[in-house]
Amino acid sequence: GGRREQGAARSKVWQIEIDRKMHLDVKKRCLELNLPCLEEYDFANDQMTPGLNIEARAGTFIRSYQEKSLSKMFSNGRARSGFIVLPCGAGKTLVGISAVANVKKCAAVICNTSMAVTQWKQQFMSTWTDVKESDITCFLSKGSDWRDKPLGKLLITTYPMITLDKKRSQAGQDLIEQIKARQWGIIVLDEVHLSFADKFWQVLNVVNAHCKLGLTATLVREDDKISELKNLIGPKLYEADWQDLASQGYLARVQCVEVWCPMTPLFMKAYLEHSARQKKDLWIMNPNKLAAVEFLVHFWEAQGNKIIVFSDDLRPVVAYSDRMGRRCMTGDDDAQTREEVLLKFRTPNSDVKTLFMSSVGDAAIDLPDASVIIQISSNFGSRQKEAQRLGRILRPKPGANSRFNAHFYTLVSQDTQEMYYSTKRQRYLVDQGYAFKVVTKLENADGNDIFSLNKGAGKYGTTELEKDLLFMALEDRATVKERYQERTGGGAYG
Repeated sequence: GGRREQGAARSKVWQIEIDRKMHLDVKKRCLELNLPCLEEYDFANDQMTPGLNIEARAGTFIRSYQEKSLSKMFSNGRARSGFIVLPCGAGKTLVGISAVANVKKCAAVICNTSMAVTQWKQQFMSTWTDVKESDITCFLSKGSDWRDKPLGKLLITTYPMITLDKKRSQAGQDLIEQIKARQWGIIVLDEVHLSFADKFWQVLNVVNAHCKLGLTATLVREDDKISELKNLIGPKLYEADWQDLASQGYLARVQCVEVWCPMTPLFMKAYLEHSARQKKDLWIMNPNKLAAVEFLVHFWEAQGNKIIVFSDDLRPVVAYSDRMGRRCMTGDDDAQTREEVLLKFRTPNSDVKTLFMSSVGDAAIDLPDASVIIQISSNFGSRQKEAQRLGRILRPKPGANSRFNAHFYTLVSQDTQEMYYSTKRQRYLVDQGYAFKVVTKLENADGNDIFSLNKGAGKYGTTELEKDLLFMALEDRATVKERYQERTGGGAYG
């Protein structure tokens, strides 16, 4: 009898109500005790949380893998908190919107950029649901979207707007207090792996939601914070296999190519003589990278492809685009300018076939027609950036009979420290199952390798352009910043 009593005691279920102001403290303490919490929201029986009038538009089609991801989240009128991992281009936004429409309670969507906020609003209103604009509040730095208006049942904002440390305007602080005071049904955290983990508690303290859904293309971070994000939000509910989606035609079939660009003799001499910081500047501004970009852009433009050229460093983005007469987009462009450039790039018969971008293009930009990416430089071989940039060309493409219908090029300066970082990136791509190859020659129409021209100095070796690029690489960064601000009328360098 004693054993049965002990067993009964062990299987007893306790129900404890926690003050809503203290639930994050309880969760933190549980994590410290290695007792992670599984959160479920009984939204079907929730009579307290304000409702949201929202229905899917007629004709809205959910793909089988999207439906499966939602089935892992919803069961018996309850919603589980956690992550859904889908490749870029696989429809994460529709999954998030479907979750909001299923819960039908006041909801918050947190994004990384103001451009993403605009895209989410457009997807909610014009594409997938019948939610009214009067029910939406877009909380952005420009107050015209929310000032002197009631807080809507659907909030769309950015992580920085929620976690802002500096003093807000009185109107902004009043809105934050309204957001804090409301009990939210669901919070959708877009591109959650990019958020600042050390401020994530702050997001959840401001937006107190019953259910938390993290959307991401990759649960990869270069720090050790991803486990902290999992603890805060919940477990991985579903992850799609991109290879399965590609084989079914839902995603493009991508060929990843690493182009080894020899350093010109002048640049290699400078590389051996300068500091570690300047070595990086030299491998980024390597003249043979410019030659490779020109070669690849001309080759793929001639075949009617749309091309994005990425660089974490702003100098090649500006210098190369100016030299080639192509459009560029950086973090200093205002929202209207960015949207105008993106609209031209998206238009099939537009003269904008190639777009140079800084890291502003890493996330939350919808460019379905891009089929070629050229990466001039990346953040020390960051796997996270690799996944984000690769995602820009994963949307399904025509060309069902060809083996590959999208191409991802990374330029690496040969015999430099950049080769070390490229190894980490290369391993990540191979581990993910992408087709990968290394190219050491780029042959022009005459059959000559552009890296071997000028007696092995490369296309621009021993030219005045090489000297100009060397000056740009070694120029004091404060001077570069000042010159760039003059060029852009005072825009911040970055």
